[in-house]
Amino acid sequence: MNIPDGTYARTRVPSWKGRPSVFETGKLDKPPFLRTADHSFAEGRALRTRQLRTLLSVDDAMRDFRDKLRELGQLENTLVVFTSDHGLAWGDHGWLRKSVPYRPSLEVPFLMSWPAGGLAKGGRDDRLTCHVDIAPTLLAAAGITPDTPHDGHSLLDARNDRHHVLAEWWWNRQDKVPIHTWASYVGKNEQYTEYYRGRLDTDGRPQGSGEVLFREYYDLRADPYQLTNLLHLSSPDDERRLGIPALARDLAVARAA
Repeated sequence: MNIPDGTYARTRVPSWKGRPSVFETGKLDKPPFLRTADHSFAEGRALRTRQLRTLLSVDDAMRDFRDKLRELGQLENTLVVFTSDHGLAWGDHGWLRKSVPYRPSLEVPFLMSWPAGGLAKGGRDDRLTCHVDIAPTLLAAAGITPDTPHDGHSLLDARNDRHHVLAEWWWNRQDKVPIHTWASYVGKNEQYTEYYRGRLDTDGRPQGSGEVLFREYYDLRADPYQLTNLLHLSSPDDERRLGIPALARDLAVARAA
């Protein structure tokens, strides 16, 4: 829930003019449930405003946290990781929440600070990372070798990088809109998604045939706002040219791992 504290209920936030995905009109290349989604720019902007006002309380908490660490003399030697569990669409493709395999829903802030460990100055890192890297990073910072396998790797070693990540969503009873279950191969410059017939039952167990119902492929370098699904009306030759058979195999392997 994005409900600002009363202190910040009317705080001004930076203006926002939207992005191309918010004003997308032709959506025949999108999955059926998204073709009829009609949340507007105004609704997306209002959600963004509530989010930013709510996050001001998070800023307060982080300030208090850092002040306490400084008081204890531990600020320099504490590894702080700042991230979020998911993003929200602000009217992108007519959508106003999470649960879809598009960048506003999948991408989240990821910042680290650890002056004693060499992370004192601001810098950018273009490696592809995800939440599975947090535990290995913390263990490495503590000098602990894990005794069980980990899907992620320590971000403290600059040599650790990956070619792609797996993102998944299981349609469940909380969803009022009939969103299909999906899995997505997210690379640095491309994304391939499959939607399946299936959902989680009331006990959280997968149900359904798993039949592939719809597919998407985006060239993220040329089309960062995911406006053109290159698999829409594509031929077998088009798919081979895009490398879809290999991506489908890689996605199946990642899902089974």
